[in-house]
Formats: sequence, structure tokens, C-alpha cells
Amino acid sequence: MKVPAVVLLILGSVHLASTDTHSLTMVATFISGETQFPEITMVLLVNDVPVEYYDSDIKKIVSRRHWRANDSIQETDLRDYVVAVLYSGMKTSLNTMMKRSNQTQGAHVYQSFTACDLENDTLSRFFIMSAYDEEEKYQYDALSHIQNTFVPEFVWSKVKSDIRKHIFSSIYQPLCVRTLRRYLQEDKNILLRKGTVLDSSRTGSPLSDPTERPRVRVIQKTEPHSGRTQVSCVATGFYPRRVNMTLLRDDRPVPDRELTGGQVLPNGDGTYQLRRSLSVSEEELRERHRYTCTVSHLSVDNKLDVNWDPVLISAVLIAVLVLAALIITAIVLCRKRRHTGEEDENWMMDRSITVTLINWHHKQ
Repeated sequence: MKVPAVVLLILGSVHLASTDTHSLTMVATFISGETQFPEITMVLLVNDVPVEYYDSDIKKIVSRRHWRANDSIQETDLRDYVVAVLYSGMKTSLNTMMKRSNQTQGAHVYQSFTACDLENDTLSRFFIMSAYDEEEKYQYDALSHIQNTFVPEFVWSKVKSDIRKHIFSSIYQPLCVRTLRRYLQEDKNILLRKGTVLDSSRTGSPLSDPTERPRVRVIQKTEPHSGRTQVSCVATGFYPRRVNMTLLRDDRPVPDRELTGGQVLPNGDGTYQLRRSLSVSEEELRERHRYTCTVSHLSVDNKLDVNWDPVLISAVLIAVLVLAALIITAIVLCRKRRHTGEEDENWMMDRSITVTLINWHHKQ
């Protein structure tokens, strides 16, 4: 589900020099209708590690930094104000979307996702996205101040655009940087992950080198509704999170508009995963294109390439199906002859046919 929000920000003034990319993200979800969930929830994360949480049931910001005892929440007045502004804005946006879609009943979800990145201690990215019922509706690049919305009601006037530009440039951008630096400094043993990446092959023992090499594969499956073939390029188990993935068709990059996915997601062991998928029609399969998944990452000297050839896969599948049919036929004949009381010589002959077919399969 795609997401959006105003970041829940914390004032801080500690400087941290870094050669990596680090992110402060805020995920907020507003739900209308009768559900078992709070009306609004907000989660603040640093490098995908949850650090603070708020929902409309508990009505307060709580720390999830379990590695520090008796942690206190700072700047509560400022952050309570930010929560109130965010709550009001998301509620208004959700009502606008429900009215626009002529939806007055049932559960509906409006989400907001905000992220700012520090690269080499410099703000390299700051953006907001929002979505309604899993469909993206709004984007705002807070560095270039470019707004992209699919909803006319969300388009800003010139005056409102200038005000938003001033607020983000003078308040939210520097505040986001100070907040991220403060967290990285105070909780660097957790958030910078030095010595905490686990090696599953050694039963969870820490790695001396914090980089983890991605495992790359191409997955093929049939889409249940359309009958088309979905080709997915999957990279998993890598650290740090920065990775480049390209899906090639006959050595040429497939346009982004044809692909789905592309978001780097955390695994449960502290590493990351990325998936990009392409929907291929039967006609495209008959054209015998060659697809290649190529991945570049800090942990490898050269890019990793994995090929997918639908012609080869189809040929192997046909061979396997033919082999399976022959084996089943041979077994049925064997059992039939045993039950009709034929001589043991015929039974042994049928067994030899089955063994021969299996040996042929292993040689292919």
C-alpha cells in the first residue's frame, strides 16, 4: 500500500558526520468508518527502525526505543502541535476523497508518507506522498517544491504554494536534518548498525563487516485474473539498503512505466529486500525475448546478472510433463499386471521401464 504525511519532528542540534545515507520517515494512517483500529496512527522511523509511535486511542507520543531505559519524550508541545495539524489535514483530505468518489459508508483509508535523507551529512531528498484506498493521489518534492497531484481539489493556489515553500524551506527541512542527526548521534549503536548485521549461516552471529551481499533471482508465476505471466526480479538479504536494480529485455532496460514494485523493504533480520515485476503477455512470450535482472550493490565488485529465458523454461516444462506422463503410465501398467496375476517377469520388465525413464530424466 502506498503511503503519505507531515513528519513528526524532534528538535535537536547534535552534528554527526556520516559517509552513508540515512533516512527519517513518518508513516501516518487515517481510517474512516467502524473498525477495530485507532482512527489515526503515526510511526516515526530512523533507518527503518521505529523510534516513536502515536495513535488516537492513547492520545500521546510514546517511545519505542527499547534499547534505552526510562527514555523521555522531548519537545512534547511542538510535536503535539504537529500531530494536531497532521490529524486535521488528513481528515480533511479523506473527506474530500470520499465526497469526490461519492462514498459515504464503509471503511476508507488515507495514508501519508514523508521521508528526508541525509547523504554525506547533506539533505539529499525530502518528499511527501499520499494515498487514498491504496491509490496514490499526491506527491510533493520539498527540495524542488514541485507538486504533483491527481486530484484537482489538492492543487495549491499561487499564494498557498508560496506559503508552503517558505514553511518547508525555513522550518521542516532544517528541523528534519537536526532531528535525524540527533537520533543518529544518540542511538548510533542501533541505528548505524555497526556490528549488528546477523549472519544466518552462523546462527545469528554478528558480522565483522556490516555489508551483506544480495541474493538475486528471477521468479515466474501466472497472474490468476489475466492469465499473463509475471516476471519478478527479486534481491534480498542485502545491507546497506542502497541498491540499484534494472530489468532488461534483450539487453535494453524495461521502461519504468511497465514495471511494478521498486520499494526497498526491511527484512526481519536487519537486511533489506527489493522486488520489481513485469507482466508479460502470451504474444510477448512467443516473441522469445530474453530477460535479465541486473543488480548493483556496495557489497559486490561488479553487478549481479540473472537471466530468464521463457523458451528454455517452456521446453524444460514440456519435457518434465512428458516424463511424468510416461512414468505414471508405466506405473499403472505395472500395477494392472500385478493384479491380473501375470508372471513376475512382466512385473520386473515394467519396473525396468520406469527406472529407465527416471535415469533419462536425470541425464537431461
